[in-house]
Amino acid sequence: MIVKKRLVLNFTGYEGLHPNAVRGRHMQAIADFDRLWHSHTRATPMQTGDAGCGAMQLTTQGTNWQTEVEFCQFGTADIFDDYAKRSTTARLLTGLRAFIDILLTGTLWRYARTSWRFVLFFLWPFGMTLALVGLAALIATLPFILGLGPLHLIWSLPLAIAGGAVLMRWPGKKFFLSYLLDDWSAAYDRIHAGNPKLNERRQEFAAILAQKLRETNADEIVIVGHSLGTVPAVEAIAAVRRSHPELLERQPVSLLSIGSCLLMLAFHPKAKSLREDIRLVMQDTPVLWAEFQALTDIIHFYGSDPAQALAIAPTNKPVISRIRFKNVHSESRYKRAKGNFFKMHLLFLKGAQKRNAYDIGMFLHGPFTLRDLVTVHKGTAAPLDEEGRLNA
Repeated sequence: MIVKKRLVLNFTGYEGLHPNAVRGRHMQAIADFDRLWHSHTRATPMQTGDAGCGAMQLTTQGTNWQTEVEFCQFGTADIFDDYAKRSTTARLLTGLRAFIDILLTGTLWRYARTSWRFVLFFLWPFGMTLALVGLAALIATLPFILGLGPLHLIWSLPLAIAGGAVLMRWPGKKFFLSYLLDDWSAAYDRIHAGNPKLNERRQEFAAILAQKLRETNADEIVIVGHSLGTVPAVEAIAAVRRSHPELLERQPVSLLSIGSCLLMLAFHPKAKSLREDIRLVMQDTPVLWAEFQALTDIIHFYGSDPAQALAIAPTNKPVISRIRFKNVHSESRYKRAKGNFFKMHLLFLKGAQKRNAYDIGMFLHGPFTLRDLVTVHKGTAAPLDEEGRLNA
């Protein structure tokens, strides 16, 4: 099937990118796609709407094909901004609360059984926090170390507090400490329904998704979930299935799960509603679940199968593909990302620079259905010739 019109619904994870910033990043990926496949893409400005959403229209002209795309952004950057605005103390305490919760509920053990790489990501901010707290405590006890009297706590305690605050900003900022603490705080709030804004946004996403599905005449619909964005994507699909099941059957609908952190929440004992949403999508909808995982990205569950991990017997098994970023991107881009696990995680969203099986531009703007690309052509580049031409 050749796609002439596609609806893309993009759910981003825990990041502070508002719709216009998402547009900028996506256009960089499109530039890579156009260079690789000798195509040309035109895009409208991003029109922002309610609930942190936005939409733009894109038309990609290939050598002998053309695909129109409505790209809709679903994000929570405005809500995540609130987490970043809190005091250093609040960010530290709520982050540590999330850490203790993961430990005491046995969720960390479930992480370890599924992907030891993700355990490294989980431990990173809390290990740094403990190290910085230890340094602050060392400053506070300097009077005793130096053989001075307790009266000297008058200067050592304020110095310890100030020093801790400075350390949280640097080197803490350099190594994303506060950002990661906020990430886990937001995850805690999602699991325990502790943030009214996040709870409300879930309902808003479902309503907007239903509206988009109702209004579109696209040949196919691709719902993208990157990182923690897979969580609201699955929740929205499940909500539509409950309220308007026919909307998922009018056109082919696919969930493109990339660098998914779905299990980060779903493994928690309190995440019963999320696990039920996942079961509903896998067992009771015709949605194709296509998941890509990358060996060098520790911010997702590489090597996992979400259905198997959650003991779900899916009607249609997820199509899971494991890739190597060095086969997708140029050597220079890959090397720049190797020293930064966030840059590595974001390589899922950058345009392919080599013709291969993982190509976000081809998935969202090319002439082939996602289903065909991940099944019929699984493991190979899209079937266009050297000039980007459809084969006769």
